[in-house]
Amino acid sequence: MSQSYRINNEGLLNRNKEISFKFNGTKYTGYEGDTLASALLANGIHLVGRSFKYHRPRGFFGAGVEEPNAKLQILLNGHSEPNVNATEFELVEGIEATSQNCWPSVKFDLGAINNYLSKFFPAGFYYKTFKWPKSFWYKVYEPFIRKIAGFGIASLEKDKERYEHKYEYCDLLVTGSGPAGLSSAYAAAKNGAKVILVEDKPRFGGSLLTDDVTIDNLSGKAWTDKIITQLKEMPNVIVRNRSQVFGYYDHNMTVMIERTGDHLKDKPKYVPRQRLWYIRAKEVILSTGSIERPIVFGNNDTPGVFLSAAAKEYIKVYGVLVGKKPLIFTNNDSGYETALEFKKHGIDPIILDTREEHTSELIDSAKNQNIKIKFSYAVIAANGYKKVNSAQIGRLNKDKTSFVNSETIECDCICVSGFWTPTVHLASQSGNKLKFDDKIDAFVPDKSKQNETSIGASKGTFTLQDTLDEGFKKGFDLSKKITSNNNSISTPSSNEIKKSLHDKFWCSPLPKNKNFKRFVDFQNDVSVSDIEVALREGYRSIEHVKRYTTLGMATDQGRTSNLNGLQLVANVEKKIVPQVGHTTFRPPFTPITIGTIVGREVDMEYMPTRKTPMHSWHEKNNAVFVDAGAWKRPRYYKQGNENLFEASKREAKNVREHVGICDVTTLGKIDIKGPDAAEFLNRVYTNGWSKLSIGKARYGVMLREDGIVMDDGTTTRISENHYHMTTTTAQAANVLSHLEYYLQIVWPELKVNVLSTTEQWAGAALAGPKSRDLLAKLFPNLDVSNEALPFMGYTEGNLFGIKAKIFRISFSGELAYEINVESNYGLFMWEKIMEIGKEFNIQPYGTEALSFLRIEMGHVAGPELDGRTIPYDVSLEGLVSNKKDFVGKRSLQKEAFNKLDRQKLVGLVPTDKKTNIPEGSHLVMDKNAKLPNPKLGHVSSSCWSVENNNPFSLAIVKDGKNMIGKKLFAVSPLKDFAVEVEVISSHYVDQEGKRVRS
Repeated sequence: MSQSYRINNEGLLNRNKEISFKFNGTKYTGYEGDTLASALLANGIHLVGRSFKYHRPRGFFGAGVEEPNAKLQILLNGHSEPNVNATEFELVEGIEATSQNCWPSVKFDLGAINNYLSKFFPAGFYYKTFKWPKSFWYKVYEPFIRKIAGFGIASLEKDKERYEHKYEYCDLLVTGSGPAGLSSAYAAAKNGAKVILVEDKPRFGGSLLTDDVTIDNLSGKAWTDKIITQLKEMPNVIVRNRSQVFGYYDHNMTVMIERTGDHLKDKPKYVPRQRLWYIRAKEVILSTGSIERPIVFGNNDTPGVFLSAAAKEYIKVYGVLVGKKPLIFTNNDSGYETALEFKKHGIDPIILDTREEHTSELIDSAKNQNIKIKFSYAVIAANGYKKVNSAQIGRLNKDKTSFVNSETIECDCICVSGFWTPTVHLASQSGNKLKFDDKIDAFVPDKSKQNETSIGASKGTFTLQDTLDEGFKKGFDLSKKITSNNNSISTPSSNEIKKSLHDKFWCSPLPKNKNFKRFVDFQNDVSVSDIEVALREGYRSIEHVKRYTTLGMATDQGRTSNLNGLQLVANVEKKIVPQVGHTTFRPPFTPITIGTIVGREVDMEYMPTRKTPMHSWHEKNNAVFVDAGAWKRPRYYKQGNENLFEASKREAKNVREHVGICDVTTLGKIDIKGPDAAEFLNRVYTNGWSKLSIGKARYGVMLREDGIVMDDGTTTRISENHYHMTTTTAQAANVLSHLEYYLQIVWPELKVNVLSTTEQWAGAALAGPKSRDLLAKLFPNLDVSNEALPFMGYTEGNLFGIKAKIFRISFSGELAYEINVESNYGLFMWEKIMEIGKEFNIQPYGTEALSFLRIEMGHVAGPELDGRTIPYDVSLEGLVSNKKDFVGKRSLQKEAFNKLDRQKLVGLVPTDKKTNIPEGSHLVMDKNAKLPNPKLGHVSSSCWSVENNNPFSLAIVKDGKNMIGKKLFAVSPLKDFAVEVEVISSHYVDQEGKRVRS
C-alpha cells in the first residue's frame, strides 16, 4: 500500500532509506526516522487495537509518551514483546506488529459484544459480581478472569538480548531537551559544571521542532542543533537521546533507561538492547515539558480523534497527515497552530472554539488564511465506529451547560486541544508537594524536598522567552553554587506568536435523550458516567475513586485523563480541584522492560557462583549440584543409572550403617572475639552462654525482634574471649548483618568484634557409626575417645602436617564430627579422608541424603524455619531461657504465641507405608469436606526413612502436641492428591539421642 497520507518534502526523516514492516500480517513501508505510529498513519491506518473492558475500536491519540491506545505486540529478531507504545517505537526493518486484546482480528472482534452489554458492566461491577455464588469462583470466575487479563502476550521464549547497568555521578542532571533543558544545560556547562542532559525522543529540541519560533534569528531546530553540537564537544557534558529518567528516589538518585539498540536492525555484537543508568546528581533540573489535555465529548475514543499537538507533530516531524478533512476542537490558541499547519499543505480545516469571538495573532492568521472558525461551538459527539466520518457539533449556551442547536459536519479526524498540563511526575516522585495553579487549571511543583528544580512548561511557564530566561538563570545559579565559577551567559532573544487565554472548558455537555459514552480514561474505558456512579456510591477520596473506576491506572498512568477526572469529581462534589487533591505519581514514568531492570545478571551471571575447594573432586565423581545460596553444593553422587531418589537413599543408608563424608564448607562461619563476647551471645541467642566451657560447643537459636526464629546453629568457645559461630548456608550474610547491627547501633558499649570466616575454612563432616574409627586413623596422635572428645566437644589436631579444627557435632543423628582446615588445604583433606576411609566403606553424601537423615531424626531446617515459626512451633522451646533477656523475648509474650492450641512440629507416616507425602500439602481432618476445608497445618519436609524403609514427613500442625496418634489427610489441591497419614513424634529414629553421644 502506498503512503497516501505522506507529505512530500516535509518532516525530519531520511527519505532515502525506505523501511518495510508488517502490521497484522500486511506489509507496509515507511522511512528511517518514522515511529511505528507515524508509518501506519502515513499508510492510512487508524484502527490499531481494542479497549480493555468494552473492546471498542481504538486508534492513535498522541505522538509520544502520552499515547493511551496504541499498544502493540512487536516481533523483532525472534523476540516478541507486548504492550509496546507505537508512538515511541522507532521503525526498524523487518518488524512485525500485531494488535492486542482482540479476536479473531482487530477489525472483527467478538469481544466487542461487551460494548453492547456495557450497561451491565458499570464502574466497580467486578467488586459485586464476583462475590456470588461462592461455588462459581474456582470453576467460572477465576478461569475467565485469568483468560481475559492483560493486553499482550508475554513471551515464553528466553530473551536473547543483552542489557547493561551503568552508574554515573554529576553536578547537574537535566531531564528534557526542549528550550528549558537546552538553555539550563548550556548555561551550567559553560560555567564548568559536570552536566548530563537526557532526552526521551531520538531528536533533541522538544517543542522547538514543532513551534514556529526563532532564537537568535535561528529557527528552533537550527538553534537546537547548534547548542547540542556545542554540548557534545564539551568534556564536562554527557548528552543522551532515547533516554528517559523514569524514577526519582531519595538522596537525589534517579534511574534512567537508555534505548541503545531498539532502533538498530543489526546492532554491533557488544551493543546492549537497553541500558539502565543509576545517576546521583547534586542538583536536578526537571524540564519535562507539558502534555496537551483533551476535551471530553461523546464517542471521543473513536479512531481519528487526536490531540491537536500530536497532529501538528505528525505533520512537522514525520510529514504525515492524520486526516484530509480535519475538525479542530479547541479552547485555546494552540489548536489554531495545528489548523495553520494543515492549511499550509492544502487542507481546509474547520475550527470549533469554545470561547466567545475575540482576536489574537493566531486567530487573525487563521482568518487571513480563510480558515472557517465557529466560536462558542463544541463537538457533541464523533460519528463513525472504526474511524471518524463526521461529527455532531453544536453552539453552546452562555454558561456552556447545554447546546443551543446542533448540526452534523463531515470530517475524517478531530484534533482536540484542551490546553496544557505540566508533566510533574518526577517532581512528585522526588517528594515535591504540588499546588494547583488556577491560571492554567493544573498542578505545578511547589516546595522541593530534594535538590530538584522544575523549569519551563513543567512548572507552567508556557512562553518561550520566559522559558529561556528561567533556563539560563537556573543553569547558571545552580552551577555557580556547585563550582563557584561566575561565567554567565546572556539570554538570547526569541520571537514567538503571543497567545490569548484559554477557556475553562473541559467537557461537552450531554444533550437530552442522548447516551453517548464520554470517555475520560481511554485505555480502561472509564467514562464520565463511571465516575458519577462511584461518587453516587459513596466514594469521596480521589484515590478511592481511582481504584473503584480504574481511572488513571492504565499503562499511560493517566497522562491524558487524570486532570479531567479530577475536574469531574470537583464539579459533582461542588468543590474546587485543590480540595479534591490528586493521585500519587509512582515510578516508572513509562513501562520498563524486565530485562533492563535485571541487567546482565542472568543465567550463570545472576549472582557470583561460589565453589568449595573440593568442587573439582565432586565434579570428577559425578556429583549433581544444587544451588544453596550462592554456593554450588553436591546434591547427590550418581553411580551408574541411579536417579536422585536411588542415589540419595544409598548415601543415607551408608551413613546409618558405615560412614559418610559431606562437604560442609558452605555453612556460615563467624569469628567472635572480645571480652564481652559471652554477654553478646547471651543477648542474641535464646539460651544461656555465660557458663559455656572452653573447648565446648552449644546449639543456639536466634530470634528476630518479632519473636520469629531467624536462624539456628552451633557456637564453640575456642578460648576465653574467642568463639566460633556457625549458621545455615542461606542465612550466613543475614546473621552477620544482624550481629553487626546490634553491636553498632543497639549495644555499642560491648567490646566485641565479629568477622565472617566462611571462605577461610573448608569443612568436611564425618557421620556414621564408624566415624570415630576413621577419625582415629586421621589423627593417630589425638585421643578421640568419648571421654576425651564428648558430644559437643571441640579440639584441635594435626592432619598430616596441617592444623585442623575438630568439632563433635551432628546434623544427621549419628555419631559425627566436622573437620575444618584452611581453605587452601580443603581438597588435600578431602582426598586423604576418602583414601583412609576406604576400609570403613566411606561414601560421599550430598544435600538430599543429608535431608533424609535430618528429617527422620526430627531436626528442623529451612522449611520449618521459614520466617513464620517461633521456638515452640518447632519444639525448640527448651532452648528459651526464662532467666535472661534476649532479642525477641518480649515478642514471645504475644497472645497469639501463647495459645493452648498453638501449632507444633510433629511427624507423619502414611498409613499405607508406601505413598510419598508431597511437601507443602495441607493437612485436613476430612478430605471430602466442602470448601473451604479447614486447614490444620502443612507438611514442611518429606523424605524416605532409610531406617524404617517407608515415607516420613515433618509437619507443623495446630495443637500438634495433642494430635499424636490421630489420623489426618495430607491433600494437595494443585495436584489433586490426598493420602491418609498418622501423626507421630517428630523423632522417628533414635528418640533418646544415644547415637550422637555414644
